[in-house]
Amino acid sequence: MIGTEAARFCVHPVEGRACDMLAASHGRNMLGHPFTPPAEDALDAPDWMPDRPGPVDRDDAQPDTSGNPTQDRLAQLRAALVGSAGLDAIPDPVPLIDGVLFRDSLAWLYGKPGSGKSFLALDWAGCVAAGMPWQLRETARGRVLYLVAEGVSGIRKRVRAWESAFRQTMDDVTFLPVAVQFINGVDRAALLALVAEVRPLLVIVDTQARVTVGMDENSNGEMGRVVAVADAIRQAAGACVLMVHHSGKNGLDMRGASAIEGAATSVIKVSKDGGRWVDVTCEKQKDVEPFGSIRLRMTPAADSVVLSATTADDVAATTEAQNKILEALRQSFGSVGASVSQLIKVTEIPERTLYREVKALVDRGSIARIGTPHRSRYFLAGMEPTP
Repeated sequence: MIGTEAARFCVHPVEGRACDMLAASHGRNMLGHPFTPPAEDALDAPDWMPDRPGPVDRDDAQPDTSGNPTQDRLAQLRAALVGSAGLDAIPDPVPLIDGVLFRDSLAWLYGKPGSGKSFLALDWAGCVAAGMPWQLRETARGRVLYLVAEGVSGIRKRVRAWESAFRQTMDDVTFLPVAVQFINGVDRAALLALVAEVRPLLVIVDTQARVTVGMDENSNGEMGRVVAVADAIRQAAGACVLMVHHSGKNGLDMRGASAIEGAATSVIKVSKDGGRWVDVTCEKQKDVEPFGSIRLRMTPAADSVVLSATTADDVAATTEAQNKILEALRQSFGSVGASVSQLIKVTEIPERTLYREVKALVDRGSIARIGTPHRSRYFLAGMEPTP
């Protein structure tokens, strides 16, 4: 079909669904993991199971040579059966970036336009390719396939900035600057074959919207087809497939149908606080505890920017009162800004304290002041109106 590894799944020509049609014959269960078959006398077939009055037998479970697809599939399902003891052979999630991304999984990274999500995806790509820790978290080293379906013109500057800042070339990151369409059968089959050839540990699709042109994002049925293709990519190489996606109009949730979040192992949100701060928040980890929020700083490098860790001084400099002010501006005032009296009412911070903390935030560049000293409005940095 498209290579030995890719033969473990098939894509229905109409529905676009991926399935492990041949997984059983390769000694793997339906999740793609090795398994221990039950003892011969452990499981008897139920009365309704045709031509199987005896116990399940691994050798007997090979596809029927009669060419009957139902019987072939039945044999494969029998081979995939495991008892309670057989569950112990299913391995725990294997980290790609410790506590953040996992091998052989589906993940979604989302945020508003301009929130820094592509910078974060590129940062992860560089760290995985080089085996570098990401924010003090261990990283498995391996090839990365980065599908640049959006923002092709800017990718070179971003890569050169990362390489300059971290003094490390992205030799094991392969970029595909083509918006391969998941709904197109030829595109889909060619992409799966390419993944099977490259064998990456991480596949980044940036962005989901650009590879699903014409599909209804609000339809669970249509987004289920997107999930099926992403899952087929995962199966082709045992990779983590990271889909970069946009948030909805309110900026609070991932855009589109709930089928996406239901299928994800990891869901991670990126939001921008002012002009230079990027907050990374874990909204879902299916099999482990979600990691705590991580604050990064956009740091100029070469002709672009990179994401760097916040320093201890950055953290110490932000007091509890300042956090309240920043949160109020972010959640309650947005692009309209707030006066001192409005901030006092929302935050309940004493007036003298609020004036002091607002001045500190302005001096540090976290918020901007517009107007005269006696008639001022305050905005998150980067959200103030242009003259």
